[in-house]
Amino acid sequence: MAKKKNKTVKTAPKKVEKKISNKKESMVSKVEIRNPKDSERVSRIVGTIFIVLGILLVGFGVYSFVKYNSTPTLDEKLVPPSMADVSSVTKEEIVSVGGNASGYDTVIIYVNGEKSQTAKIDKDGNFLVVVSLPSEGSYEITTAGVKGFPKRYISSPSLAETVSIDRTAPELKDIKYATEVGTETFTVTGVVEPDAQVVVKRGTDYYSATCDAEGDFKIASIALDEGSNVFNVLIKDVAGNETYLEGKIKVTYSPDSDVNGDAVDDESLPVAAGEEGIMKDFFLGNTLVIVFGILALVGAAASTTVMYAKSKRS
Repeated sequence: MAKKKNKTVKTAPKKVEKKISNKKESMVSKVEIRNPKDSERVSRIVGTIFIVLGILLVGFGVYSFVKYNSTPTLDEKLVPPSMADVSSVTKEEIVSVGGNASGYDTVIIYVNGEKSQTAKIDKDGNFLVVVSLPSEGSYEITTAGVKGFPKRYISSPSLAETVSIDRTAPELKDIKYATEVGTETFTVTGVVEPDAQVVVKRGTDYYSATCDAEGDFKIASIALDEGSNVFNVLIKDVAGNETYLEGKIKVTYSPDSDVNGDAVDDESLPVAAGEEGIMKDFFLGNTLVIVFGILALVGAAASTTVMYAKSKRS
């Protein structure tokens, strides 16, 4: 019985070896043998393609950069950008330049014909930049629109906007008023600079006027209190510069006086200018005229009397 069991155990290993050898044969049959030279050739072709593409892209980039940064070609058919909100006279060093440039990529700002800077355009076609004008004087500001890529085209310059930089405080060149009046109001006239604003102040009361193109101004019906009155003068020019003159005007209101304070600009009453010498000259001149007039009348009467007497005798 023991011998039969040993025979069965010996035959089992042979069957296992046969199965393993069959698996190895099937795996070897699936392996595909490739030539290394073919893979190398494919890699070189792909690499060459990428190198050529890279060179083309770099070349196009350089071309675009040169064209984009070169001077744009003038196209007179293009409508220049429009400007708005540019101050004509100011004392500020920074001036805002804005407007509309629909259809353009950028706007070039010129100051006195020289390129100052470029401005970007928003989605609505508007642009706004600040331009520095450090020195006093007049400046001409123009704009031009630029469009296109890589070759760019530029419009003709827009109409010039003149900006005057004025940082000099206005000066009171002349002022006239009566120093003593018999009326409850008086008038001030004078000369400052064209289009400046003149304000006469006392406490919370103020009276103002704007000079004409020659710089002349007139402020009438300024109220007075009985006795001495002192007024300050504020001058503000178009650029925003100010000059404050404290206690410049002094007027005495005397009810007994016969001087009309609101007749300062009347040529027949130069006394209203507030200058005593002119007042004396005026009255002295009038007195002499009256004296000569009386003498003329007396002479005429005397000659008439003599002629009448002679005619009676004859």
